Amino acid sequence: MLLLAALAAAVPAAAAGPPVRDSVTAAISRIQSALSIPGCSVQLRALMHSSYGKASPQRTCSYLRKSLGTFKSPRGAAYGSAAEIDAGTGYAIPATVVLALDGDGRYHIAFVEFNYGSIGSKPNPVFTKNARAAVAAIRTGDCGGFLKVAYRAFGLGGGSDSAVCARLAGNSLHRALVAAPKAKLQNLGGNTLHAFYGISAGGRYWTIVMAQQTPSASLPVDAARYAFVDAYPT
Repeated sequence: MLLLAALAAAVPAAAAGPPVRDSVTAAISRIQSALSIPGCSVQLRALMHSSYGKASPQRTCSYLRKSLGTFKSPRGAAYGSAAEIDAGTGYAIPATVVLALDGDGRYHIAFVEFNYGSIGSKPNPVFTKNARAAVAAIRTGDCGGFLKVAYRAFGLGGGSDSAVCARLAGNSLHRALVAAPKAKLQNLGGNTLHAFYGISAGGRYWTIVMAQQTPSASLPVDAARYAFVDAYPT
């Protein structure tokens, strides 16, 4: 997850969401094709979501190759403007690839976790409760409230409390929500590990990703189990 820290069964898409010009099958094919090309190709770098901006090409490629490994026997599911793929890596632990819709109407990789097997399961209702709390806190710039439901390893809530608060104040979703006080979350579905939501605000559509946060000695004692990772604009 170093890059992310540095870069700071299908369900219906939300009615107000953008058109999805993609499928999980097509996304799997793009990943397989990009991994088959030696080196740090344009195709490999293009797998990442554009919200990471002008990230270091070598760091991007290194992250993807190390995280995806052999990408063996992938299977996935779409959740409106989000998708998830489980695959073997060649390591002891398989991986889950989380994707979000990008400006080209295709799914791009948001992050990869070494978890597996949640596709087809049902998300905990606390995901929705905490997603609403996160959006409310981001809208008002309430950093204390946001930290209570933030995923702390990477994403908008990654890093120290002071770093998160500084990031929140200038966050583009914060500005969009201020301009759209009536914008509401749309539940896109999910599973035991991740839940997905859509929201239209400030003239843009965002895919919100929530993740189950495993308790750890490195986390605050009150860290949320079902936590807000980030919002990915289309």
